Amino acid sequence: MAETLSILLLKDAKDRSSLLAEQLALDSDLSLILFERPYRFERPLDAERVDLVIGFDGLSEDTAQMRQLGYRGPFLRLGQSNETADDIETLELPMRASALSGRVRSLIRTFKVREDPWLTIGPYRLSQGTRVLEGPDGQSERLTDKEADFLSFMHRARGEIVPREVLLAEIWGYNAQVTTHTLETHIYRLRQKIEKDPANAELLITEPGGYRLVEAADKVNSNGD
Repeated sequence: MAETLSILLLKDAKDRSSLLAEQLALDSDLSLILFERPYRFERPLDAERVDLVIGFDGLSEDTAQMRQLGYRGPFLRLGQSNETADDIETLELPMRASALSGRVRSLIRTFKVREDPWLTIGPYRLSQGTRVLEGPDGQSERLTDKEADFLSFMHRARGEIVPREVLLAEIWGYNAQVTTHTLETHIYRLRQKIEKDPANAELLITEPGGYRLVEAADKVNSNGD
């Protein structure tokens, strides 16, 4: 099964975005979101889940705001334009839906190969692009989306305690079906993958009211609950 790619399409005044959305919807492996001004994400982590932002005229004016919102991926401008920007690729229309989907995939793949960041989690390295966790002995394991999102969010906290309710909101959204038990179950499974002794956690530790991710595992004592 192919990886599902998240595409954010900026709406334009000429309503070309609606037609483009119909084209891209023909590809079941593309998940499309129409984005309207004023731009905002419900949760900061949502910006990191977007693989590509597509826009039309004036896209260069939107890139700075997208970056401020936390988006780090590539931009694709559709249509003719005299604007030039290092982080924007331009593609002229019209184009067949299959060719457009192929170009979208190529751009995302090229960007990930070039920009794919690795996060350091104790003795491990986590690829944010492929979600592969690489261990100190060369072993590797692909994490689930939720596990990778969790570690990425905890890494950005820089050792601070993150409350359980914040994690539930950021990783799972405001979903009444998701409980603290869901969070604890995911943490239990994640500890099986990153801790030498999951019962005595040194990397992902429990604190009053939340959790903390630490880099210097040998300096931390925890009950690991």
